Amino acid sequence: MSDLYICSFHVNAGGVIHLNDYPPSDPRFLTLWNETMIMKEAGVRIMGMVGGAASGSFTKETLDGDTATFEHYYGQLRDVIRQFELQGMDLDIEQHMSQEGAYRLIERLHKDFGDDFVITMAPVADSLIGPDYFGDLNYTAIESGLGREIDWYNAQFYSGFGDMSTPDDYLRIIDYGWKPHKVVIGQLTSPANGSPYLPYDQLNATIVTLRDKLHHRIGGIFGWEYFNSLPGGEAKPWEWAQVMTQILRPGMVPKMPISRTLAAKLDKAYEESTAHLARIASAASKTVNYLAMVDS
Repeated sequence: MSDLYICSFHVNAGGVIHLNDYPPSDPRFLTLWNETMIMKEAGVRIMGMVGGAASGSFTKETLDGDTATFEHYYGQLRDVIRQFELQGMDLDIEQHMSQEGAYRLIERLHKDFGDDFVITMAPVADSLIGPDYFGDLNYTAIESGLGREIDWYNAQFYSGFGDMSTPDDYLRIIDYGWKPHKVVIGQLTSPANGSPYLPYDQLNATIVTLRDKLHHRIGGIFGWEYFNSLPGGEAKPWEWAQVMTQILRPGMVPKMPISRTLAAKLDKAYEESTAHLARIASAASKTVNYLAMVDS
């Protein structure tokens, strides 16, 4: 695993930015922010994703609005990036947004955070060679005009918008003119997350073929989503990332040492994060054991 996206951030007209259903500073996210700190120290880049299936982030009332509207809501996004020291942002535009509005947002992120800040986009795979089914954007034009400011595209090869059971769809995008290192292959990590789900052994075969044919230049693989990734499921969701890392970059799985002091800190953060569940009679018991992860 090289990168982890925290998602989804939602920009709300007339309100404040949320991480899913709550402000990102809500105590229930203490465990999240503490665990991502450990991953960052192990060399994993921690980024955010704004938008997704929920509407609102890219409308004329928020980030695609007039100058005053844009400045107000962009300011919320900028402040979240700074507060939580995010190292990049994925723009998952799944509703109509003007081409000019997308350019403005990309350019502003690059201006405010510099070359080291990663900016990515998340089109469905078919949108790289044809019409954009969701955001009405022209991704070929975006790459032509602002490609130097966009690190890669998280192309969704699932839900009928691309297929990885064979290398054909990916190679079709490359033949269209896209550089392999800028097209990351998006896959479902579990059939519970959508369909069709491609078992990881089949995906492995396709990736090995692409890796050899394109001389190891493919952009990588991203999985939607982490918490229930197979083969480990909710008990060991990290196994999917380990398998994919070994396929793409053998011997480069990050090591994350956990000391007793750090385990105790994580335990405390977990208790604070789940305090709101104490009011729920059916709240589940603790399912994570940080002390079992201690290795130093």
